[in-house]
Amino acid sequence: MSATAPARAPRSPLLFLFLTVFIDLLGFGIVIPLLPIYSLAYKASQLELGLLFACFSGMQFLFAPMWGRLSDRIGRRPVLIGGLFGTALAYTLFAFIEPVGVWAAPWLPGVDGNVEQATLAALFASRLLAGFFGANVSTAFAYIADVTTPENRARGMGLVGAAFGLGFTIGPALGGELSQVSLHAPGLAAAALSLCAALFGYFTLPEPPRSSRTSSRVFSFDQLRGAAANPRIGLALALSFLVIVAFSAFESWFIPLGLSFYPEYFGQDAAIAEPTREQVLAAGRYAGRYLFVVGLISAAIQGGFIRRLVPRFGETKLAIAGQLILGVGLLIVGLASSFWVVVLGCVVMPFGLGINNPSVNSMISRSAPADQQGAYLGLQQSLASLARMVGPASAGVLSSVLGARAPFLAGAIVLVVAALLAMRYHARFGAAFTKAPAKA
Repeated sequence: MSATAPARAPRSPLLFLFLTVFIDLLGFGIVIPLLPIYSLAYKASQLELGLLFACFSGMQFLFAPMWGRLSDRIGRRPVLIGGLFGTALAYTLFAFIEPVGVWAAPWLPGVDGNVEQATLAALFASRLLAGFFGANVSTAFAYIADVTTPENRARGMGLVGAAFGLGFTIGPALGGELSQVSLHAPGLAAAALSLCAALFGYFTLPEPPRSSRTSSRVFSFDQLRGAAANPRIGLALALSFLVIVAFSAFESWFIPLGLSFYPEYFGQDAAIAEPTREQVLAAGRYAGRYLFVVGLISAAIQGGFIRRLVPRFGETKLAIAGQLILGVGLLIVGLASSFWVVVLGCVVMPFGLGINNPSVNSMISRSAPADQQGAYLGLQQSLASLARMVGPASAGVLSSVLGARAPFLAGAIVLVVAALLAMRYHARFGAAFTKAPAKA
């Protein structure tokens, strides 16, 4: 008896997933411009500011596997929708940080009625909550795996990847504009968008079909040990980690590079080796415009162009090409003699990013057991969050020792290593991605 053919991915769930991830990442990006402002207002140290940026990714690192595992047990729909409601709550807290700090000052232990310390503590609480609930984005990747065939999985992953790119690209720019209206406006806008996405999903999102549900514990790092023992999964996770480390270093150190070598294109009259917080914020709107173009190109490739490339070349070959192209872009930026050469590198990079990300996500999904899709994709998102902590921190150390160009050159070297690993992966497992897995 022949096996039943896999159902074709319905359009409406994929549209919801695109909107959900886009709005979730848009809400995350909206508040980013305000964090340095708040840190100055409430006298946060440089260490505390770094922790403020890192705590969101840290919570995602810890809890993305939990959300993925939970979605394997109770379903994708409640995890996606519940996470969005929680995200709305976190951003509402962020919008009213000052009143919460005034209220909490007499009650919080260790602050001795200090309103500034209480407000800073509330700010940390809002970011920790946003990271906790935002970690459920990994479930969107699991949902894609549920409703796509193995041959079409990279296309679905590309759609969610496009939402990631657009959310990260548009969010900070929108947050900068809304902050001119009111410091409450970005947080309220992020909360409203998350709430709208949750309501939209509640009324329109079906629970996807799945072959089975796991009966194991909700949260476990067993997948990490399993990935280490299974080179097909472990190598794919390593590729994802290395690419994000390299690109996050670029994102975090783009403004210092510009202020050091191309100040006239970042709103300054002269080169600045050690910019003040105000100078960084002033340069941020210029950097946002350049990164906006990078994000749009990457999103366009992940959302459309990848559909034509995967059937012709396969995920493993595209991952190799994507890492090499991204590495070339970073090398161009790091060695640029003029700002227009930097622009060229910024145009090259999103092609590599847009080709690599959905391909590697599909490799992870197709390598994982059918009943543990959410767990392994959750693990991938946890490692991605860890990479977003490692990348900027490493870039800062390299820049302080070797100069502002060092993070970009080091990122190119990291991507060469990733490409070599991808070649090894292709040699060992590439055949599995040229056709659908055998049916029972």
